[in-house]
Amino acid sequence: MNTELDLDLLGELVSVPGLPGREQQIAERIATFLPSGWHVHSDVIGNLIASPADRANCKMLFLAHMDEVGLLVRRITPQGFLQVERLGGMGVRGLPGARLTLWTASGEALPAQVGVLPHHLDDGKSTDLSVLYLDIGATSLEEALAMGVRVGDGLTWDAPLKRLGKHFVSGKALDDRLGCFVLIHLARRLSESQMNTDVGLAFVVREEIMFNGGLPVLQRMQPQVVLGVDATLAFDTPDLERAQSEIHLGSGPALKWFDTVRGKAAFVPDWKLAQRIRELAQQHGVALQDEVVTGISTIVSPLPFALMGVQTAALSVPLRYHHSPIETAHLGDVEQLIDLLFLLCTDLSES
Repeated sequence: MNTELDLDLLGELVSVPGLPGREQQIAERIATFLPSGWHVHSDVIGNLIASPADRANCKMLFLAHMDEVGLLVRRITPQGFLQVERLGGMGVRGLPGARLTLWTASGEALPAQVGVLPHHLDDGKSTDLSVLYLDIGATSLEEALAMGVRVGDGLTWDAPLKRLGKHFVSGKALDDRLGCFVLIHLARRLSESQMNTDVGLAFVVREEIMFNGGLPVLQRMQPQVVLGVDATLAFDTPDLERAQSEIHLGSGPALKWFDTVRGKAAFVPDWKLAQRIRELAQQHGVALQDEVVTGISTIVSPLPFALMGVQTAALSVPLRYHHSPIETAHLGDVEQLIDLLFLLCTDLSES
């Protein structure tokens, strides 16, 4: 199998803002990319749920999250500069000198940039978020307000999707717009195959600030099996090579066996389901890496304990430069992940 990837679609998904709690715009765009005939609806908190038939529940549910890391305006100074707070785990190292987009309450997009010390005056000390400031070209508090800026407005990286060499793509929000992209491609392939399979897709909110956004979806869809699709850490650059694992770009998606955040185990998969995924990949020649990582977790973490208990597993796209404006992925890993999800749907329909 080989999936021809629609990179114009991925570019659109990356370009649309979707900060935690503000995913409506990206949800609306995703809905337009799903195949005609699919039934699409949203819940109260903004999760987007899709299925090939108008049914109240599904046997197997695939999830990806729509939101991205960003910043939140916490103060406008008398001089018209902005001070900010992180909304999700935005990488502070990449902020000085970076270009951002500020999204006002009216939906207007304003250019913004993060101040940076001239090299001539740089003392080499690490940068703390509390001393960073954003320049939007305003000369006073009053001018910033007249531009429509308010405390609480959000900012995202100004980093559109770029091709990098023959095999790579780079840009903001690949975590987890790539997961959304994979599920859209899966929906299209299922429609083209006319397979009669009992699956649902969920595009979930607020993963970057908490992991509970998928719980209302499970309450609604009552699945027996849940599979999360997200990004994971790659360890193939000179600064991180083999630091935790052998995961690297170009060797296929990763099957998550364990992750942890702040020393507490966050997720282990259903053992039988994870073994079945590994067997399917081996049987059909789909490259698959093994993921055991610390410092990261995903939307599926609380889901095994929902309802009366749910079989849960997770597959990941390896990414370099997580939560930065240059998140980088290998297109071959994305293609093989779509293939593997389609095989899982086939396996489900036959079981």
